[in-house]
Amino acid sequence: MNENRDRSKRFGHAMKKYPHPKHRWSAPYLIFIALIALQSLAIGIIMLKQHGMGEEILLTHAREMMQRLAAGAIYNASHHLQSAENGARLTKGLVATGILSPEDTPSFEMYLLEMLKNDGEFSGLVYGDNQGKFLYVTRQPSLHGDSYLTKIISFTHGTKHEEIIQRDTDFAIQSRTEINDGFDPRTRPWYAAFRQQKELWTPPYIFYTSRDPGITVSIPLFNQQGQSFGAFGVDIEINSLSDFLAHRKISAHSFAFIVARDGSMAAHSDINRIKKFDKMGHPKLVNITDLSDDPVVSALWAKIGKMNDESLLRGSTFDFAVGGNNYLAVVRSFPGNSRWPWLMTVVAPEDDFIGIFRRARQHHLLQALLYSIGITLLIFFLAARFFKPVRRLLHYAHFDPLTDLYNRRAFFESCNALMSDTGIKAKGIPMCLAMADIDNFKSINDTYGHGVGDEVLIAVAGRLRGALSDKDLIGRYGGEEFVILLFGADTRQGVQVCERLRQTIADTPISTQAGLLYTTLSFGVASLPATSSDLSTSLNNADKALLRAKKAGKNRVVPAEQENAEP
Repeated sequence: MNENRDRSKRFGHAMKKYPHPKHRWSAPYLIFIALIALQSLAIGIIMLKQHGMGEEILLTHAREMMQRLAAGAIYNASHHLQSAENGARLTKGLVATGILSPEDTPSFEMYLLEMLKNDGEFSGLVYGDNQGKFLYVTRQPSLHGDSYLTKIISFTHGTKHEEIIQRDTDFAIQSRTEINDGFDPRTRPWYAAFRQQKELWTPPYIFYTSRDPGITVSIPLFNQQGQSFGAFGVDIEINSLSDFLAHRKISAHSFAFIVARDGSMAAHSDINRIKKFDKMGHPKLVNITDLSDDPVVSALWAKIGKMNDESLLRGSTFDFAVGGNNYLAVVRSFPGNSRWPWLMTVVAPEDDFIGIFRRARQHHLLQALLYSIGITLLIFFLAARFFKPVRRLLHYAHFDPLTDLYNRRAFFESCNALMSDTGIKAKGIPMCLAMADIDNFKSINDTYGHGVGDEVLIAVAGRLRGALSDKDLIGRYGGEEFVILLFGADTRQGVQVCERLRQTIADTPISTQAGLLYTTLSFGVASLPATSSDLSTSLNNADKALLRAKKAGKNRVVPAEQENAEP
């Protein structure tokens, strides 16, 4: 495609060098002026008529984008939370089978630390049993990477021991501190999984140690005898979900948030909107009603309260006005079978999408009228007479009409230009040449006819072109043979690429008028010399390697170096 664009640019510049014909007679001149005037008038009328339609099209497109963003955010947020569930279930399984034991505190702590380190979405991992034992690990960002904190509550002969352990990025202990804060894991929201004997997600609450708001997925733990003895949980901070939304804005002033049915805020693309503190300076939970200072959110929440479950599940798109400004909104609930009774909401000012369009209306109309003269001149004196036929001729001069690949001449011209590039030579970038041949192609033509054979050629060419990088070149060498230049690849890498191309063709049948046909390719690969622009030797080596592949049973890739190894 880049080559095509380059050719178009070169052709366009060439066309501008042709002089415009001089009008020696008044009648043609007047007709030409009349055509310019008519086109200017037509463009003006069409643009005025379609301006209103243009605004509606933009708004419709904006609504569709917001619907997709809401659906995508729900999917990705669900996946984000699903990884926490998977971690909890894995731990439950390891404990139930005896592979992992919370009683072995050092080993269990190392397991939790590794789990925390390998998944950056988790903010902490927590365990507590029905006797009050407790183990909690969390990360603490620092200038040298994440460090880790462990809190342990254990009992020795009925005596309670609490300690905090600070660890560096390699889990080496930096300090140990005895504490006595009266913490009891059995009083925390996540411990309800033990009491209810089921996996559950907590509503948003304040984490005890970090004092940050978040949610926890917790699950009851069972020993090998099937007896439940405690609960395990994975913490996710609200900040994490908010960061996720912050990276998915659709316009300059859009925002998104996740809110529970009771109004508890689970996330906001602008975390500062829900980052509130109590009188002691500690973070506190925020309800959407606490954002009453934001008239847009207040008006939106009032509308959401009037919606039924069906419309929320399906996703509802609507417009509303606040303070003389129009807004677009999409509200959609998480799937009915999910564990998260939340609503995903996306809001954007209408002006973000059509404000510039409205402000530029007069400018565009004037611009269109002025440019119509040049457009008419280009259409009548260049494009209509020269551009289309010459472009078609140039295309056929460089591309095979059946497969739309480079023809042989154009391929080698492009190769020579690439190999003669002084910048490429200076960098010593390797290149190799590959010859490919469709196996048993004559049999396809003889059995199904040349029409089916052409379909196979077109399909194979399309797959090869689609599987190559933009810097690679491919052409039709002749018949059922193709020639490929692999940029930045030596012979070994070229063989790997050709093996991938071979599998691309062999693994999927080709749909033809005769039905699905399986076909294969044989490849010969040879390196290109770094000090010469002569392709003939490499082409000959690749062709010999191709013949060797054919003799060896077809459907394989053979490098030219094997020729030298043959006795």
